[in-house]
Order: sequence, then structure tokens, then C-alpha cells
Amino acid sequence: MPPYTTASVADMDLPKPHWGNLSTALNDILPYGHDLSQEASDMLSNIIYHFGLSLRSEDWAPGALYWAKQLNQYLDLKYELPKETRVAFAKVFWELTIAPGMDSTMVEIWSQYCRRLIKKKDLIGPKDLALTWRPVYDILERTLFPKNRQRALLSESKRMLRVIQLIEEAQRFFTPEASAEILEEFVPKMTASNLPELLKAQSYLSTFLPTDIESGMDPREWMPAMFRLWSMVARSSEFDRNFLSLIGRVARDNVGIKDMFTQAQVRAIFSAGLSALNLPVGKGQRTNSVDAEGGTSHKAVSRNDIRMSSFVLFIVNTINPVSESESPKESSLAHLGNLIQATESFYHPSNFGQWSYALSLFLQSLAWEYLKRIKDEQEPTCETPQELRLTPELNERFVETIKAVTYLMMFSKDPRASAQNNMTLRYLAWIAPKLIIPGVLERAYPSLESLTETHRTVSVISAMSSLSVPMLNRDHYPQGGKHLLPLLHLTVPGVDLNDPAKTWYTLLFITSMISTVPVRDLSEMGSAGFQWGGMEEDILDSNDMVDLELEDSNRKATTAEFEEWVMKFLRRSILMFENYPDVSQGGKKDHVESSVTGTISYCFEILFSQLSPKLYDMTTRLVIELLESAPMTNAGKAMSAFVSSWAAAGTMNAMDKAFPIIDRMIRSEIEHGASSSPSLAYSHMSRDNSLHYYQGLLNHLLLSSEIIGHKAEIISITQLMMEKCHDRRGYKLASKTTASVLQNLLFTYIMDSRSHDPEQWKDEAFMAESHLHWGGIAKSGTDKIDWHQPSQDEINFAIELIETFLVPTMARARELMTSTMLEGKQLSIELCKVITTIKAFIAGMVTLVEDDGDSPVSKASLGEDAASVQPLERIAVGYCLTDRSDPRTQRVRKIREETGNLLHELMTFFRTKREDEVENIKVLVKAARIFLSNHGVDSTGYDNNKKGYEFLKQMHKVPVNSFGRVKTELHDALILDLTDLSLSQYTDVRKKSQQALLKAVRCFQGAKNLVIPTLLKALEISDIDKDYSRMKGALFLLSAKTLTLPCLRDWRFVPDYVLRLCTAHHADKPSVQALIRKCFLEYVMNLTNMSFKVLISNELSGTAQDFSDLHSLKYDPDTLSRAVTKAKNRRLNNIKAYDNLLLSLTELAKDESLHWRYQTMVMSFIELYMRPEMPPSLELAQFEAKSLLSEMPTVRRIALSSLSAIMVNIKIRTHAQGDPYSLIIRKATNPLRRYVTLPENVPDNFTQEFLKASVTEINYDQPESSLLDDSVATGWLAWPKSFKAYLPRTESFVMPEIEVESRAAYSHLEQFFGQASFWEKLIEFMVQEPVRGERHDAFSSEHARLYKSIFGMWEDKFLDVVEPFIVKLCSTVDDKNAQRTATELVGGLIRGSKHWKKSALDRMWSWLTPLLKKAFQLCTPDSLVYWERFVKYCCAYRDPRRVLPLISLIFNTPLDKDSTAAFSESKNLFFTRAVLVSMSWRVSLLTSALREDCLGHINHPYKQVREILGHVINECFQLTPHPSYKSVSEFLRVQKSEGDAPSLMVESLDEKSAHQVAALVQNLEKWRIERPPAIQGASDYTNASKSVLAWVYQSLSGFRVQATYGVVLPLIPELFQMQDIPDDQDLQQLATLTLLQLARFVYPAHLVATLVDLFCKILKQSTSWHVRNNVLPVLQIFFYTNLFSMDVDMMVKVMDAVSEMLLDPQIEVRQLAATTLSGIVRCSQRDATQKLILHFKKPLLSTQLPSRNKRDRNGPKEALPEGYSDALVKRHAGVLGLSSLLEAFPYDVPNWMPEVMVFLSNYFSDPPPVSTTVKKVFGDFKRTHQDTWHEDQKRFSQEELEVLSDMLISPSYYA
Repeated sequence: MPPYTTASVADMDLPKPHWGNLSTALNDILPYGHDLSQEASDMLSNIIYHFGLSLRSEDWAPGALYWAKQLNQYLDLKYELPKETRVAFAKVFWELTIAPGMDSTMVEIWSQYCRRLIKKKDLIGPKDLALTWRPVYDILERTLFPKNRQRALLSESKRMLRVIQLIEEAQRFFTPEASAEILEEFVPKMTASNLPELLKAQSYLSTFLPTDIESGMDPREWMPAMFRLWSMVARSSEFDRNFLSLIGRVARDNVGIKDMFTQAQVRAIFSAGLSALNLPVGKGQRTNSVDAEGGTSHKAVSRNDIRMSSFVLFIVNTINPVSESESPKESSLAHLGNLIQATESFYHPSNFGQWSYALSLFLQSLAWEYLKRIKDEQEPTCETPQELRLTPELNERFVETIKAVTYLMMFSKDPRASAQNNMTLRYLAWIAPKLIIPGVLERAYPSLESLTETHRTVSVISAMSSLSVPMLNRDHYPQGGKHLLPLLHLTVPGVDLNDPAKTWYTLLFITSMISTVPVRDLSEMGSAGFQWGGMEEDILDSNDMVDLELEDSNRKATTAEFEEWVMKFLRRSILMFENYPDVSQGGKKDHVESSVTGTISYCFEILFSQLSPKLYDMTTRLVIELLESAPMTNAGKAMSAFVSSWAAAGTMNAMDKAFPIIDRMIRSEIEHGASSSPSLAYSHMSRDNSLHYYQGLLNHLLLSSEIIGHKAEIISITQLMMEKCHDRRGYKLASKTTASVLQNLLFTYIMDSRSHDPEQWKDEAFMAESHLHWGGIAKSGTDKIDWHQPSQDEINFAIELIETFLVPTMARARELMTSTMLEGKQLSIELCKVITTIKAFIAGMVTLVEDDGDSPVSKASLGEDAASVQPLERIAVGYCLTDRSDPRTQRVRKIREETGNLLHELMTFFRTKREDEVENIKVLVKAARIFLSNHGVDSTGYDNNKKGYEFLKQMHKVPVNSFGRVKTELHDALILDLTDLSLSQYTDVRKKSQQALLKAVRCFQGAKNLVIPTLLKALEISDIDKDYSRMKGALFLLSAKTLTLPCLRDWRFVPDYVLRLCTAHHADKPSVQALIRKCFLEYVMNLTNMSFKVLISNELSGTAQDFSDLHSLKYDPDTLSRAVTKAKNRRLNNIKAYDNLLLSLTELAKDESLHWRYQTMVMSFIELYMRPEMPPSLELAQFEAKSLLSEMPTVRRIALSSLSAIMVNIKIRTHAQGDPYSLIIRKATNPLRRYVTLPENVPDNFTQEFLKASVTEINYDQPESSLLDDSVATGWLAWPKSFKAYLPRTESFVMPEIEVESRAAYSHLEQFFGQASFWEKLIEFMVQEPVRGERHDAFSSEHARLYKSIFGMWEDKFLDVVEPFIVKLCSTVDDKNAQRTATELVGGLIRGSKHWKKSALDRMWSWLTPLLKKAFQLCTPDSLVYWERFVKYCCAYRDPRRVLPLISLIFNTPLDKDSTAAFSESKNLFFTRAVLVSMSWRVSLLTSALREDCLGHINHPYKQVREILGHVINECFQLTPHPSYKSVSEFLRVQKSEGDAPSLMVESLDEKSAHQVAALVQNLEKWRIERPPAIQGASDYTNASKSVLAWVYQSLSGFRVQATYGVVLPLIPELFQMQDIPDDQDLQQLATLTLLQLARFVYPAHLVATLVDLFCKILKQSTSWHVRNNVLPVLQIFFYTNLFSMDVDMMVKVMDAVSEMLLDPQIEVRQLAATTLSGIVRCSQRDATQKLILHFKKPLLSTQLPSRNKRDRNGPKEALPEGYSDALVKRHAGVLGLSSLLEAFPYDVPNWMPEVMVFLSNYFSDPPPVSTTVKKVFGDFKRTHQDTWHEDQKRFSQEELEVLSDMLISPSYYA
């Protein structure tokens, strides 16, 4: 019974607004869709009323949450939501998302719902709603990037993903000033000195920044600045991804705006797009090493777009007719053409690899986005101006551009790639069918006619099936129809059991082809009228106008073939069934057959429903013939599907024709003794197989035909089977018959699935013209549907069946339970029969009535939540019997209730008396599952359909009814039975019951609350549970998501759950332990930092008030105060439960008998549950302090982080001084914090003064003048309006008192940490060798953090205690673990001294400085890593003044070239680098002396020193430049005015640096000339070169480029010289690596010109052929990487220079030049081919080889005739040139190629190397054109082919 009727709803004073009709067109198609408007209106008022009440009473969960979910379901039903209501809900959800203290799981849900409401642009716009961006930024920052000592919980960062998605949709609602604020917030945080910070700021920027021109700021204001920033960071694909994502959005949101991007910007984006494809060009794959430095935390805030999809968005949205006509060479389409051309060879099937899938994805998204844009522009609401919309000419050009590579991809050997490519083909066929379809057909026919190459056949069939609709649609492509039958005929042989993949694709092809085609013969004169003329017809048609009449008559004529094809196809399919393997012989069931059966049954369904009556009668004869012939027991399922599809298409006469035959067969089988031996297992007796076969056919026949006229026969045969079938499968199939009949009678379903509406199908005139409607697509919502709705006769027949079979069976079941006659196996078999029958009836009658009889509503339902979670009213879904006064309704409800009671009795019976009958219990559990969870629809059927269409979502409104149902006592009993069975000792029973239970608890309100206590009880120690099966069952259920979530969030269960898990150590079975660990991990992964109070901001209460006012909600004071009290009490109970849990856990942890693994679990829980709102207790502090000195390493580790957390919480509580907001957001303001606001006009020397102050001692007399800023980013790029800094602490400054409630814990810790014995013991543990696997051997920042917390909180109180230990550790040089502990302890001490007084700091540094100096000197190679990490740890995110003594100590150690100790020289450079990397530009004023010193030692003799020296020099150069604009607006303004011009900001070196580089180049030249041979040892030149290479390689591998170009360009000529030092291989290898790195770099456009000149100059002027040879491969990679930055002149210059190299006297250079040239021609200059051919033929035609005299074999070798060598070189150059052109097109045959090949064949007999080159070219040609030779040979004339065949056939020994 619904708990309240409509009358009680009326009492609730619901708002009754006038919304008009809320149901949509889709709802009208439903069989019961005529009066849904009232239902929608009631539902919405109910939701609004309760949601408003929950808001007022602050009942977030379950109250507001439950009603928000109901709103979501309301939208799922496709009802309209009035605009004001939509806006009001969206605003409330937005405010709830950002409310401080809201649990992050709730935040996830609110943001999801908010996003759903604001997503559709036509339903809600920026005028309706304004949102603020900063609170969302705050919540992200707080959750994703907490302080180091506050752990970021994994589950919280996962949940923030929804918030990021919400921001994407919410951008358009940000206020107009948002853009400026967002830039002001994030631009100053960008710094090129710290990649993680940079990526984080940039991720935020690209996530938040609104991109629409109407958003209040034109993107062109900030885009130049973004491109400038982009050019400052190299080699980071993450950085590229974020920017491409931003740029893609700009293009998409401003598609109707001309000149959004400049030409240079477009080129830059294409360069990034080219590198995003990540193709392997040149030696070695492009790796991206810098992203590893950037960490991954920033990914949490970036939209994880694939770079490629953003790039595609940009391309498609910047194509428009205006830019195409104004600058055809610079338009997006032209660039896309160049990009495709440059990468074309990677699309070829022979050249496949990991990139194939990426490329196919690229094409697919291009086509999809383009088609989407065409569709958007056809909408009446499109805002793009007419002149910027896509035109048919543009569409054709677009398709032409990517058509060729799409055809290549069709045959890709990567199955994922070819599947994506089929989608691309479909999209392109919709864009421009004339360009795509003929080409596919041209490839299809040859591949289908020769079935030898299966790979090509399958590719073609799958490609054709994706084209079916666009090809057959007459309006779209009139020539397509005539291909239908030839293609169908050609694919029939594809149905072949030996090749399941091909069969599968063939069936899909046939299905997709005929699903829009009525299969009927429309030709009056048979098939004489149309003769198939092959492919040429379409090719001819495609250029001229199409003759529609001719095409239509051709279509019509081909239909004469249908009859032959249908029979051919059906016979082929049946032949395949006959060859199915026989399962009954014990063979394994093969999933291949079942997948083929599934596909073929779908195919039959479509085929039979499309047949004309004449053809249908023909198939009927075939069906009858098959039924009469021998049973195909090996293909029972397939044959059933066949019969079912046939019957469904002709429901009227199917029963008359087929039923008598099947009836006769079944009776005869039973007479002959089939199924007579009783069994519990599925037997394989061959005598029963035929019976089962016919039973299967009968079930499928009854499911699909009109059966109401055959009542008597059906009842008769069912009775016979029920009585006589005794084997398990027999009676299962018998009872299934009843289910089939009931479902046929009682379900609401669609009667036919034909391609046209029922009226059209019956209209003869329309059908005679049906060939004109092939491939037609109807609009959603316009369909006329022929529904099956149960008639009164059908309902009466169903009830008759229930009375005839179900009622006696239930009586029989009760009799069996008490029976003493039968026992053992007989009883089991009888019970099995009974339960199987009952299960079948329950499944068949789910749509008869709505509820389960009159059982009273369960008391144990919801407890305190009952008022806030009220069941929804049921919605109309077409139940058969709804009238309560109808005696039939009463009878059926009674039977349903009895069935439920019987199930309960049976379960009790089996549990108590026959728990070992696993098979029977499994059937029973299934029956219970159906009873509980299938309501109004079979749930598995619903799940399958849900994946289908919107339409089906409409049709099955039912599941809304099966969720949130009211639980009655009957349901309670069944759910508890299932729970008990889920803990059974039999694994099979457990598994089945668990599935059923999890499904059932989701359907009833309060069911989880019923089940969880039982499960938790099962975890206790008990005597009965010997083998722990109850425990395993309970643990398994608790680790399922459905039940874990209440245990995580509902404080009625949390304490119990946690304590039970932690005390489960009594079960020592490994499988149980594994489950406990799984539960624990699952719990920890999903735990969130819940706070018990949500802070209500003014905005939130205002929004809630607006919500109430808008809907004029009135609540009577009583209801309201009840709701408020309830929410309040729930909160208080939660806090109480929390306090008790922590107490119990602390007690439990002290228990000595607890196993250590459980002790760590308890401690982990304690740590996870600590939060600043709750003061740390004394017991907790005592326990954790004691655990810190435990013998167990794991216990110590957890105690260590818990103590850090306790100290942080004490600090927060002290600083918060009781402010709830600070406690909830876990951040409190330090009294020393200040905000520095910059003056309006920043003085010019501001940055310089800031840097000077950074490295000057703090002035304690005027603390305000030395504010300390711990961020590296502040002021690097642009100064913010204000920034955070700290006051140095003077002697007189008093810190606040420790907060009262935390004092006990604080005092205990103070006394504990003050003991020398504590430090002694702790250090003893720390010095132990780290356990393998616990933590690898490294500096532990967690240890350092503990020390930092101690010294931060108690300042220098413990210095005297700790000092002797530190001194001792530092002097233990030979023990690396002691050194590690020393670095952690000193690091923690230095970082903890952040806010100490001056006196304390002086005291610390006075003894630390000499100690560290000594430690650095004595440091060994083993402990160097620890000390280096120590320096980084001390300097990270710290103002340099805080650690000035350390920096001075490191910087003031000079280098000594004459020292013999390489290690001691290099280690100080390691420390120096650590400081430079951490402090970056803040210490740039200290580096000039350091830089001089390093450059002076560049030719250091030791390798160890040289490598690190290169790094240090690179750091010094990179940290010098800093743009430091005076404000963000100035930065944007300057970049906008500079536009695309080269900027000093990116490429410049300051004068001093440039001078140093020039001097270095001179020195290198000088040293090179003086270099002695390598035998005499290393020279200054080789030493200096290796240092320079280390430096250059480092600067090319990093992400910073400010100081890279200025250093690298002057050195390039020297790098090639280094590569040419023959006697030093190390140097050569280093130089080669560095040059390859240099070639892969993407340079700014104007530098590309400089580099091209430089490379060409080296090629022309270098005297060493090695150098010329080395430049070529570098040039080729450079050319490809920077393709989009080159103009035609540059390309020509490169080609000329490379062509000249073909005349090089050295053969190696000539050959490499040819390879390079072919690469260049391939990816750019194809238009120049003709010129090049003439250029290369010239030397061949004009140069004759002087004849040589015949040499006498015995005589001396004669000198070559004069001019012979030169002539040979020239001829070789010509041949190489032509061969390079042939190699540039490895998979193509352009028009000029045949003639060039014949020309080349004349030089086959020239002397080597000419002849060898010619042979190689022909060999390569043969290899690359093998796959496509049958097509390529058509390009050659007969004579040319003869010449070729001579050249291509290898000479034979016998010839």
C-alpha cells in the first residue's frame, strides 16, 4: 500500500502553481501517455515542497539529498522543468556545492545535479543566472592542495572531478568581471622556475577562464599573452594540453567571430597539434621527460582533454568561407592539408604501430566535429552569421583533404583503428556522399569478389555496414540504391562458421542494410530490366547531374533479386546451424557460437519483419519443412531464435501453422519415454534432447505469437509437460512455457519493429513506391507505434493459468514441507519442480498488480529518517489491474501475498532442515530476487534496454516504481532470509544470495538499515562459525558499494563497523584476512573528511529564501520545528558517536593482545578520524607518543604521522581562537601573516629592490621593512595587486596561548619530547636500516616533518637536549643511515625555525654553521644524496633570508682545478645546484661570481665535475631573466601591442651573458686548433667540449627556454665540429645526442629562419665531409618538427641546399642527401616535383661517361679517362635525385611516376654506384607497392608495364 493516498497529499498544503503541460512529445507516444501532465505537476510540487523544507531545516542528508535525487528522476522521465524553477534549483545546488563543511561525497552529487540543470544552452542562459567563481576555487584549493602535514584524502580528490566538470558548464554564468579577476589571480602564480607550480596555475587558468566573447572580456585581450607564455615553456605535453584545451574552447565558443586568431597563432597551434600526434620521426621516439618533474597533482584541476580533441575543435571551428577566400594559403583548411600530407605515410596499412589508433581517432573526431557543426548551423537557433557558415564547396574541400588517408586506414592492421575509421567514413558520407561512397564501393567490389584475402573482406564489409543509411537514402545519394542487391549477394558467403569474425560482420552488414528497406519485389517484369554494369556507372554519374528517373527505375528493378537472395541467405544460415558442434556430447559451450547466435537472431528479427507477405509465405514453407524434419538438437537456441523471429513477424497465423506440429512432436517424444527419469542435475541423455529442443521452440513460439485463440491447446500441452517431465531441464522448460505465455499476455510491448509506420506499411500505394524511401530516418517523437496492451480476455486467460497451475503448486509445496512420505533425493526433486514453477509464475506476473497484498508496513523501516524521506507517489505505468474494487485485483493481490509468504516459509524450511540442497536453494533465491526487485518489468530486460534509446527510457518508466518502495513486514522477512543465506557455509548459495540481496536492498526504503546490523553481528566471535563462512559472507557484502557507503557516512553504523573490523583478528583464515584487508582499503579509499557542521553563508540562506519565495512555500511552525530539531539531534548524535568511537579505538589500541596488523589498522583509523574541530585528548597524545617508540616499524610510522597531525590540529585550534570557519576549512591565520599591497604605480626599480632585499640580512629593528615571502612565483612574471608575507618575529612579539581544550595533550607531549631518553631511543630506531619495501633508502620528508612540527611548536626549548645527538650523528661519517637521520633531524630543525625569535635563531645557526661545514666536507658518495635532498628540503618554498647562513656556506666554496679529489670538487656543485633549483631567481644576485667561477673551470679535467658543472651553468643562465611586469594588466597590454613580433621576454640574453657565450665560442675555436692527438691524454678542447655539451643538453631537455636560444644558437657550428672528432667516441656520442635533441625542439617562428640559414651555411661552407653528412639528418628532423613555422622561401632554400649535396664528391653524403630530400618532398613541397624532375634529368641527359678502354686482366690497372669521375658523380646525382622523388611517395603512384621509372630503367647498366642505386629503387618500389599492386598497375601503360616487369623480376640463374 502506498503510505499516503492523494487525500493526505492535499492536507500537506502543497504549492499548486500553474505550469501548463509538463509532459513532452516523447511522453505522448506511450500507450498510457495521454494524461501525464497532472502526474508531472503533482510530482514536481511534491519535490519542491519537501526540498524547500529540507533547506529550511538544514537537513542535507538524507533530506535534501533524497529530494534532489527525486528531481533527477523527474528529469529522467523527460518531463519539462519550468525555467524559473530550473534556475532556482541550479542556484541552490551551486551554493550547496561551495558550502564550507559539506561532505565531499555530497559536493560531488550537488555539482553533478547543478551541471545537469545548466548544461543545455537553450534552456538557461547567462541572463537567468549569475555565479561567482572564487568560492569554487577555494574549495578545490582546500581539498586538493592541503598543507603537507594534512593529508589529502584520495577519495576527496576523486570527487572533485565532478566540480571541475561543473566549472566547464558554469563558465558562461560567471559575472562579467570574472575574466579579469581570474587572470589577476593566476597569472602572477606562473613562474618558469618551478614546473609543478606553473602547471598548477595554468591548469586553474585554463579550467576557469571564460572563453566566450560575451563573457565580459574579449579573448583577444588575453590571447597574445597566453601564446607568449606558451612560447616560454618547451617540451611539456601537459602544458600543451592545457593550452590547447583553452584555445579549442575559444574557437568553439566564438565560431561566429571573424579573425579570432592571427596567422602566426594559427601556425603555432598547428605546430603543437603536429607534436600531439607524437609520430616517430627521425631516430628515437619523441620522449617527454619534463612532465615527470611537473608531478601529477595539477591534473586534478585540469580538464583531462586529449590534446588531439582540443586541436580538432580548433581546426573545425576556424574553417569559414571568409578566411578561405582572403588567405587561402594561411587558412585552417590549407594547414590541415599540409598536416595530413606531412603525416600521410603513417596512415598506410603496411606502416602500422601504436600511432595508428591515435591517427584514426584524430580523423574520426575531425569528421564528427565537422558534421556536428554542419548540423548546428542548420538549426534555426544558430547564431553564426551567414557569411561565416560552412558552404557545400568547403564541405567538399574538407572531405577531399582527408579522404585519401581515410581510405588507407580502411585496411589498417590495427582493429581498433579500422573500427574508428568506419565511423569516420560514415560521418564523411553524410557530409559529402559523392566523394566518399564511390571510392568505398570501388574498393569493396574487388575485395568481395575474391574472398581470398579475409583481412580486406572483413574491413570492407564492416566499412560498408557503417555506410548503409547514407548510401541508401535517396535524397542524400540517389545512386546508392542499385548497389543494395549486388552487395547482399556478394556477402552471403561471408556467413561461415569457420570464420566467426567475418560471419559477425556480415550479419551486421545485412542487418544494417535491410533495416530501412522493405524486402519486396517491386519489379513487374522480373529481373530483365536492369543489368549490373559494374562500378563505372557511379563514377560517371558522380560528376554530372544525376538522372533521378533512371536511378529510381534501377533501384526498382534490382528488387526482383530479393526472392532469390532471401532463400539463399536463410539456407546458408541453416546450413551453418547444422554444423554447430554438439554440446550434449560433453563438448564445451563455445562463446563464439553464442555470439554468432545472438547476432543472427537480431538479423532474423529485422529480416522477417521487413518481408512482404509473398516472401513471408515462402519462408513459412521453409519453417514448416524444418519443423517436420529431424530436430537440430545441437543448435536449439539458434533455431528457437529463428522460429521466434518468424512468428513475431506474422503473429496471426504463426500459431495455426506451427503449433500443431510442435504439439504433436512433444506428445510423441513424451509417449516414447523422454524426460521420464527424475533428476536434479541437467542431464545429457540423448533421448531427452529432442524433447528439450521442441520445448525450446514452443516457448519461443508462445512468446511471439497471438495465442489468445488457443487457450485449450496451450493448457492441455502445459499440463502434460508439467506432469510427465521429470528431468531437470524438462520441467524447467515446462514451467518456462507458462512464463512465456504470461509475458506474452500481460506485458506492454511494441508489436512490430518495421522500418515504416503501421499505416504506411498497410498502404499498398505507398509500399509500391517503397524503394524511394529506403534509408529514411524519422524524427524522434514522431513515430506511430503499434502497442500491445493487455486486453480483458488476455488478463482473464492469465488469471485462469494462475489458478490452474500456480495455486495447486503452492499447496503442493506446503504439503511437501510437512510430508513424511518422501525423503532424500525424491523429495529434493519434487521441491525443485515446485520452486521452478513458482519462480516462472512470479516472473510472468510482475505487471499484473502494483503491490504485494495487504501485509502491514514494516516498523523497522527508516527510524528517524521517516519524515524526510517519504516515498514518492507511484506513477502510471500501465499495470493490468489497478481498480481495487475489482474482485480479480483482490484475488491476484492475495495470491501475490501468499506467494511471498510461501517463499519465506520455504527459505526457513531449507535453512533449518535441508541447508545442503544447494541447487534448490539457488532456484529459491532467484525466485525471491524476482519477487523483491522486478516490479512491473523484468529487471534484466530493463537493464539491457536502458542502454538503448531515449525512447525505451520513456517506455520503461517502471523502475522508478521499483526503487524507494515501501517495505512491508513480508519484505522484511524475505530480506532477512536472503541475508541469512548470504552467510551460508555453501559458496554457491552465498554468491547467489548476495547478488539477490544487493539488488533487493536498493529497491526498498530502509532495507539497508535492516541488513547492516545483522552483517555486523556476523563479524563477532562465535562458536558456531567454525569455518568462518558467515564472516566471509558478511565481509563480502560489506565491501560491496551498496553497503559500504552507509557504513562510511551513517554514524549509526560507522562506530560499529570500524570496531568490528578492527577486532576481527580472531579469524586466522587467510581468505578472511584478505577480505578484511579489502574492506579496510575500500573504506580508507572512500573515506572523506566529514565535518559535523555545514556553515550557512549569507548567500546560501538568501538563495534558500529565494527558492521558498519563488514557489511561495508555507510550512506550519510545527512541521518546521520538528524538522529542525530532528536535523539538530542527528548532528548531536553523530558527534557523540564520533567521540565514543575515538575513545573505543584508543582503548582498543592499548590492548596488548591485539595482533600488530590490527593494531596498525586501529591506528590508521584514529589518524583518519582526527580533525581540527575536535580537540585531541590526553589519552590519544599519551598513546601516540608511546607508539612512536614501539618495536614495530609500521606502528612507529603511523604514530609519526598521527603526532604530526595532532600538532597541526593544536596549532590550527590555537590560531583559530574558536572561529568555526577556520576549523572547518582546516586553515587558521598565523598572527605573523601580513598582506603586502603594492602601490598604484609600481616604481621601476621595485623588482630589483625586492631581489636585493631577498639576499640581505633581516633588519629586526624595523621588521615591517623585511617582510618574508615564501613563494618562488611572486613577481616573476607580473606583480599581483597584493601578496602574502610574514613578519620576522622580534623578541617582543608574543604568540597566542595554546587553546584550553588542547592543553592537556600539549603538556604531555612537551614533557615527553623534553626527555633526552626519548631522543636517544627515537634516534636509535631511526638509524636502523630501513625495512625493504617499507620505504626505500632515502631522505624521509615524513620524519623531517615530525621534527619540524616539534621545533615549530616548542621552538628552541629542546635545542640543548638535541644538540649532542645531532653532533654525534653528523660525525658518524661511515654509517650512511646515521647520516640520513642527521639530515632529517637538521632539516626538520631548520624548517621548524620559521617563526623563531632572533635570539633563538642566532643561537641555532651559531653552532649549526660550523657543524654543517664540517659535515659537507666529510660527506661520502653514499650520503651525498641525503645531504643534497636536505639542502632542497631546507630551501623549498622558503624566503632566502630564512636560510641565508646555509646559502652563504654553500656559495662561498670556490672550485679548484688542480685538486685531485674529483668527488669533493663535485659535491659542492651538487649542493649549489640544489639551492639554485629551489630558490631560483630569488638568489640571482648571488650568482654572478659563481657563474664566472664555473665558466673559468669549463675545461675541468674530471668527468664527474664537468657533468654537474654543465647543470650549474645552465641553472645560472636560466634563472637570470625574469619579465616582472608591474601588473597583470600591463603584462596583457604589452603582449597585445607586441602581437606576434619576437619578444625580448623569450629569446634574449642580457649583454653580459651574451658576451660570456661569445668568449666561450672563441676559446673553443682556439683550443680546437691547439688540440694534441688523443693518445697524449685529454686536451682542454675535449674537456671544455664535454662540459659545454652537458650544459647545452640540459638546457634543451628542460622546459625553460628564456636562456636557451641565446646560448645554443652561437654554439651550433661548434657542436658539429665536436661530432667530427674521430679519436674521442664519448665526445662524438654526446654531440650526436645533443644535436638530435636540438632538432626535435619547436622554435619560435623568426628563429626558424635563422636556423635554416645557419644549417645551409654549414652545408655549403664546411670543408669536412663528416660535418656535411652530420647536418643532413638533423636538418630533416628539424624540418618536420618546425614545418608550420616555415614559409615557402625557407623550404626552397633548404631544398636547394640539399639538392646541391647530391653533387658532393663523397658518396655517403650524396646518398644521405637523397634520403633527406625525399623526406622533405614527402612532407611539404609536392608542387615542386615537376621542376625537380626536369632539374635531375638534365645532368643525366647532358653528361656522357667517357668510354674506358677494355682492361687487360693481367696488365696493370689503367688510370680512368679524364673527367670520368666527375661525369659519374653527375650521373649519380641525377639518378639519386629521381630516386628520392620516387621514395617520397612510397604508397602512391602519381601521374609522373611511370614515365620517370621507365627513364630510370635506362641507367640499369651504368657502372656502380649508379646501377646499384637504380636496382635499390626498383626493389623498394616493389616492396612498398605489393599490397596495392592490383590497383596501382592500372596507372601504367602496357609498354611501361613490360619494361617494369623486366626490372622487377629478379634475374634467374636458369634464365
